This record gives sequence, C-alpha cells and structure tokens, in this order.
Amino acid sequence: MIPNHVDDVVSGPHSPGSASSIGAFLAAVRTRVDARLREALDECEAFTLEAAPDAIGILEATRDLTFRGGKRLRPALLAASVACIDPTAYPDAVADLGAALELLQTYLLVHDDWMDDDPVRRGAPSVHVALARRYGDPHIGASAAILAGDLMGTLVHDLVARIELPTARRRAVLKAFCRMEHEVILGQCLDVTHSPDTDRVHHLKTGSYTVRGPLLLGLELAGGGEAARRALDAYGTPLGVAFQLRDDMLGAFGTEAETGKPVGGDFREGKRTALVQHALAHLGDAGAKELAGLLGHRDASDQDVARARCLIEASGAREHVESRIRSLREQSIAALQTDVLRPEGRDLLASFAALMTERRV
Repeated sequence: MIPNHVDDVVSGPHSPGSASSIGAFLAAVRTRVDARLREALDECEAFTLEAAPDAIGILEATRDLTFRGGKRLRPALLAASVACIDPTAYPDAVADLGAALELLQTYLLVHDDWMDDDPVRRGAPSVHVALARRYGDPHIGASAAILAGDLMGTLVHDLVARIELPTARRRAVLKAFCRMEHEVILGQCLDVTHSPDTDRVHHLKTGSYTVRGPLLLGLELAGGGEAARRALDAYGTPLGVAFQLRDDMLGAFGTEAETGKPVGGDFREGKRTALVQHALAHLGDAGAKELAGLLGHRDASDQDVARARCLIEASGAREHVESRIRSLREQSIAALQTDVLRPEGRDLLASFAALMTERRV
C-alpha cells in the first residue's frame, strides 16, 4: 500500500508504535503520496500550458505551497486506519486518496490565508501575497489566489473520481469524502464569523479533515464494520479537538521558526480561541477589558502581542488548555483498547495521538 502495502511498514524491523516505526511509516507515506502528487500536478501543468499558458502562475504558486512543507499527517492517518482493518487493501487507492487529502489541504490553506489576510505560510509568502507580487496588484493577487484554491479543488475531485474500487465501496468512499468537505466548510464559516462555540469549530473545521475524515476514508476503503467505525470515531473526535488546541497554543506562544507564520497572528486577527475565552472569563473586569482591547488590531505592535501573552498566562489559560490537551489525548488512546482494530494499526494510532498533540510545528 504505502510504499506498496501498509504491512510492508508496520511489520518491518521496527516495533509498531515506536519512534523509529512511526518515522519509517511517515517517510513511506510521504514518498508514495508525493510521487502521486507530482503526477497529478504535472498532468495539470501540461493541460494548463496547452489551454491557457498565461494562467500558469496559479498552478506554480499552489505547487510551491504543496511541496514547501507539510508532514503528510492526513494521508498517514488514512493509511494507519487501513492498517487497523486490512493492511493489504487497495494500495493505489490509498495513494490516490492520500494525494487528494494533501491537495485539499492546499486548497483550504490558500483560501484560509486570503480570508485571514495572513502574509506568510510555511515560512514563505502566502499564495495571495505571492500572486499579488507576480501580477503587481493586490486585488488581482487575491482574485488569482481564490482561483488557485479552486483549481486545487478540481484536482482533488479528479483524483477521488479515478479511484478504482468495487462499486459499493467506491460509493462509500466518495460519500465520506464529500461529507468531510462539507464539514470543514461549515467549520470555516463558524470560524470567520467568530462563533463562541470553539469545540464545534474545532470539531468541524480541523477535526473533520485532519483526523476523523482520513480515518473514516481508511475504514470505508478497507471495508471496516460498524464496531470499527465507532472505535475510530471515539479515537478521532477528541484527537481532532486536541490537535487544534495545540495549534492555538503554538499560535499564541510559538515562534515564527516553529509555526512558519508571523508571531501573534491570532491576536491580531482577534480570534476567540479557547485560550482567549478562558482568559476573558478568569482575568477579572480590568484584565479582561485590557485583553479585549489588545485583540483584533492588524497593526498591533510586538509589545501589544507580548502583553496579550502575559495576560493569558496570568489567567491560567495556558495551563488549562495544556491540561485539556492531555485529557483529550488520553481519551483518544483509551478508545484504541479494542479487539475490533488490528494491533499494528492501534499502535500506529497511539503514536499519532502523541505526535499530533506534542508537536512544535
């Protein structure tokens, strides 16, 4: 599967779930998925150069973003889910779905950066910024970025449409993929409209396509039953929230070298993350008023960002969110204590729970 079958990795010389095993698994996933990504993007480039060579900029910008970073966690979770059910199932379909998940990530990042007006992604200019420079006009750059994201969306659907599976299984995979996309769009809508229900935002925006979606796709592809579905959902739901909470922590307290984005971006955008909500509820009137006054200013100074951090620390929000991440990780790992999932797959998922909640990037 990945590289040829999942069990080529999980039954190799490393003990499943060890640091060396998860590293080997991720490396194998990246190799196979990146090869498939290059094939899909090369095909898209050939058609673009034939049909509209002057539009090649939108493809070049998104190709650069796709290969500029990313850990390939989503296709790896897909492959780990398959390992829980049937490690030999449909290797080409796993590679195609893994590539589709990465292009979906590119599509979402392009649009998200434009919506949030984030100038940097993965240590380099965001796509709308790069295209504004290319075309010499911010409005054209933004418009081209929207189209660049849309182009990635068409490649996503092309890859999914090509998957060769038995009819019923293929239909189930397509349905799961569409539901995953639907959920992430709803979550993004809640995010940009500043919904106070942060758990629902995390569940839909991040958990849907980062954790639960890949797991469900692997389940459907490998032909897992209802008991396996319940186990994977019980694992993936808390992990998706924990992953986003870790992202919020990095956004507030990480460095640009760690996150690939400017420090304090969430504060400048006025995002009401779980950290901010806890701080506003526990600082007292004067502190809450000061923190609220520091949020949502694009031109906020580094001193303003540092002060917001201090207020959040003083409220106990950082410790509270760290504790919640640990609790959610423990819930995820506990859900794996079941015989309906193969042990090698369970060990991989346990390692992913640690990797995704203890990360620094």
